Order: sequence, then structure tokens, then C-alpha cells
Amino acid sequence: MQNQKGKMSVGYSFIIVAVVVVIFTYIIVNKNKQVDQNLPEGSASGQAEVNVNDNANTNGEQSVNSQNQMNPNTKLLSNFTPVANTSSLQKIDLVVGQGAEVSPGATVSVHYIGAVAATGAIFQSSKDFGPTPVTFPLSGVIKGWTDGIPGMKIGGTRRLVIPAAEAYGANPPPGSGIPANADLVFDVELISIQ
Repeated sequence: MQNQKGKMSVGYSFIIVAVVVVIFTYIIVNKNKQVDQNLPEGSASGQAEVNVNDNANTNGEQSVNSQNQMNPNTKLLSNFTPVANTSSLQKIDLVVGQGAEVSPGATVSVHYIGAVAATGAIFQSSKDFGPTPVTFPLSGVIKGWTDGIPGMKIGGTRRLVIPAAEAYGANPPPGSGIPANADLVFDVELISIQ
């Protein structure tokens, strides 16, 4: 009986992760179509000079002023200075949690904001999809998360600066807005450990 419950939990976890990935992909694809329609003719996304407002919104993002080529709806990761490249995983605790600590291979519930490290441009935030945190096993995510989340404590927020080789490398998810071979940065807020 106990073994069947374990198999069912793994099955349900897989289904939940698959549904979340499909929803994220759908939203990102549609968001990118809208972004491409808003760009001036002949411009290339990410090839613009950017001015950042000092006002951060409630999701830890900053608005970007249009400079002819940049979409005015593009958000930048708050309190982050873009980096040209990173050779190893960087873990920076922005807020140290006070709760239980994540073990390697655990299943976690988090809120996150993901951005391209070279520009700080946000490509996805879990809060874009509602207030419910995203839950997944650390064995089912990119290596930068698998190695970067353990050691966090519930209530903490950690910034992960991840080299491309530990993210998506040359094959980012289609429609994600992530360039090939891009180093990434994530601000991850740990809500709970399953």
C-alpha cells in the first residue's frame, strides 16, 4: 500500500510539473508574439540602449524606458547589475530564511523571477501566473537550480547566477525568450519543502 502511494505521488508530481511547463510555454509564446509586434520594424530584441527607472514594482522588477528599439514593457531584475558572463554557479542569499533547510533532491515550492544575466531582462516570473508558488522536485530542473537551491531555508530568497552550461546551453525552451548559450539569473523565494 505504501509503495503504491509513493508511485501515485511521483505520478501526480510529474503531471503537475508537465502541466505547469505547458502553461508557462503557452504564455511565453503568446507574450513573445505580442512583444515582437510592439518592436519597431528592423529592430532586434535585446539590442537597445536601456534606461532603468528607480522605481521597482511589487514583483522585484524595474520598468524600462523605451529607447526606440526596446519594448517599453520589458522588465529588468531589481538590484541586479548585468554580467557579461559567469564561469561558475553563484549563490547569493538576499534574505536568509529561518525555517527548515532544503536537502539535495528535495521537492520545493517557490516563487521565482528569471532573467538573462547579460541584460537583466526578465523572461519569466512565477507570479505572472498567479499567487500560488510553483512546486517541483530538484531532480527535475536545470543543474543550476539542482545545485543552487539545497542549503536554502524556508522564508529565504537566494539569487542564482547560472552559467549557460548549467542552464539551457544551446537549446533553451522554444518561445521562452532565453537566447542560446545565455547565462541566467534567478531570484528564488523558498516557500516550503515537501
